[in-house]
Amino acid sequence: MKRDDYTDARDAVVVALVLWAGAVAAGTQAGVFARLPAEVIAALALFACAFAVATVTVDARVRAWLAAREVATTWAALLGIDVVVVAAGRAFAGGEFAASPWTPLLLFGAPVTIAAGVAALRGFAGAAGRPLRSPASKAPARRPAAT
Repeated sequence: MKRDDYTDARDAVVVALVLWAGAVAAGTQAGVFARLPAEVIAALALFACAFAVATVTVDARVRAWLAAREVATTWAALLGIDVVVVAAGRAFAGGEFAASPWTPLLLFGAPVTIAAGVAALRGFAGAAGRPLRSPASKAPARRPAAT
């Protein structure tokens, strides 16, 4: 049997992240986010987070690839979620949300870290929620007596 290392899932995730990071960087450099109202940026961030979480939840190969990562990835994702929460609080507290330097973090960092956190939580829940295996030795099945 061939060992599956999920290279296609890894490649798809890497390409999607590179394209999304490039789009966010180009938009930031061109000043697009500075011209958008805060509601539009919040809607974009919410959509990106929902899309990332849906990808992790629906795509079994991406989920399996993320589950194969080390525990350090999980802790990095949870730390990243903390940073995103602090950034969101800081950005929404100030009046100039769209012009803030937190916008790229909310548009790129939030979806990535939240999706990684969901994958980690699903991994923990899956490990704890697996059914117990039946014992190796069982009593023999009942057979009718030979008469």
